[in-house]
Amino acid sequence: MRLMPLVTLIIFISLKGYCQNSITSSVTAKEIFRPYYELTEAGGKVLYLPMDYGRSDFSNNQKEAIKRLENAVIVRIDLVYSDYPARTDFSLLTKKRLESLQRIIPKVFLDKSIEFRKIRQTIGKTQNIASGLQHGFFIYFRPLPTKTSGKKEARKLKALLADGEAEKAGDTNNVTWCSQITICVDTNKVNLPVLPEEYTRTITKISVKKAVSRELIEKESEKEYLQFGDSVFCIEDKREDGCDEVGYLIYTPVDSTVTKVFKRHNWKNSFIVVDVTGSMYPYTAQLLKWLQLTLTDNVKRWFLFFNDGDSKDDNKKVIGKTGGIYSVFTNKYDEIERTIITAMENGSGGDLPENNIEALIESDRICSHCDSIVMIADNWAPVKDISFLAGYHKPVKIVLCGVFDKINKDYLKLARETKGSIHLIEEDIYSLSLLKEGETIKIHGVTYKLIEGNFVDM
Repeated sequence: MRLMPLVTLIIFISLKGYCQNSITSSVTAKEIFRPYYELTEAGGKVLYLPMDYGRSDFSNNQKEAIKRLENAVIVRIDLVYSDYPARTDFSLLTKKRLESLQRIIPKVFLDKSIEFRKIRQTIGKTQNIASGLQHGFFIYFRPLPTKTSGKKEARKLKALLADGEAEKAGDTNNVTWCSQITICVDTNKVNLPVLPEEYTRTITKISVKKAVSRELIEKESEKEYLQFGDSVFCIEDKREDGCDEVGYLIYTPVDSTVTKVFKRHNWKNSFIVVDVTGSMYPYTAQLLKWLQLTLTDNVKRWFLFFNDGDSKDDNKKVIGKTGGIYSVFTNKYDEIERTIITAMENGSGGDLPENNIEALIESDRICSHCDSIVMIADNWAPVKDISFLAGYHKPVKIVLCGVFDKINKDYLKLARETKGSIHLIEEDIYSLSLLKEGETIKIHGVTYKLIEGNFVDM
């Protein structure tokens, strides 16, 4: 099935309140019309389960792929189809598709926090074009952390930094092929895309003549390649489990929030506090890339990284004294990177909420005169110790990663009560502290109302 270009959507996570998500309500929900479907660039992973044009059944391989969601937080499910014939009522087909999904993953219909959407693509004006569009389910999820995930992510961070690809952390480059071969004369100069899951990369040095005989190089280009030597590098990217009827794709969309926010603002002398838990390593890579460009030998500054209690079991974490906090006062990039890696490697699996306020209080303890505080935070993770917010008073500039439509209300409260601000990939919000009881504010198309000091989305 040919895939159309993938780009951007947007979401939020709420971990409370299980309730029935009925198929009937999903069938009758308002459709969203788009020229073609765009992937959300807000962190996490996306499992794409294609369905043939007009069909409603899943393959055995797709049913196996669902196992990836067993230990994961699911936040949004998009059912995508084409508007052909235009404005046709597809409610019966939609119902069948949702029933098929319910049979292979019934838990998603028991959780009200999961958002179901219907996306109707309008670019297909003929049956040939419409049938070539993407049809099926896009499931947005994030694997829950494990005892070894901190060390694994530290290794991924090192690899990103070594490859100089920090700004592309997680990019799949919209790969739609089963196998691709690239010929180059120097692997250090070729810009290779980051591979999605299920793909492997092999690099083999072969002679130019062999490359020509295998039709990897056109005969007319042989002399051109021989100018650089007798050999070339053959780079082959292919799916591990073959190309025949795989039936699904895993995407890890880029969220370049940290890169874009830090480019917009002059925060070279701020105290930077960073969540390095869960799947935050792509954002940490973006921070380190920025520091490589902006650190100077003239001014030392504070950095603090927190991982929500190192390797403590959840039942042993005391709110306000969770720990897993690492700080460094330096102007040396290597010291910062080393501290981050240590914090990540000492972290482990656990509950999703994080000890953001404890980290802020610790930052105030070690630098009471620091008055410019920047926190890189995870919109997917609630603030575990939000009840301790009264013990912290400095304005916090919150760089909020992983934002789809809704903003986690803990961070709205944190920004408002500290007279701080929230910074999203394309937007800066400064007016939260001016909001009075009963008033509303609209952010990213979502309206929030302040009720008894807390934000409620309307």
